[in-house]
Amino acid sequence: MEHVHALPPSFARRAAEAPDDTLRLASHTTFARHLPAGARVAVQAGYVWITQAGDANDYFVAAGEFHVVTRPGRVVIESFTPQATLRVLLGAPAPRPGFP
Repeated sequence: MEHVHALPPSFARRAAEAPDDTLRLASHTTFARHLPAGARVAVQAGYVWITQAGDANDYFVAAGEFHVVTRPGRVVIESFTPQATLRVLLGAPAPRPGFP
């Protein structure tokens, strides 16, 4: 049985540059959403599987890692641990000192 978690309404009202919400997924729970190219899925805890429309590859992302969405479209994320915590970041990455 597939469980899809929708983002809170506050997420949809935010500008692309605004900080985004933290999502918590229970084991084998999925989250699906259309995301723009360049969106990042940052995993804070746990281990997730990510697949996106038009991409034949699947991605496994662990805590402390992130995945960048390469093309706009539907992205599905599933937790492979008892709980996964992640953030979907829509804005451009923050500049890092010492890098152009």
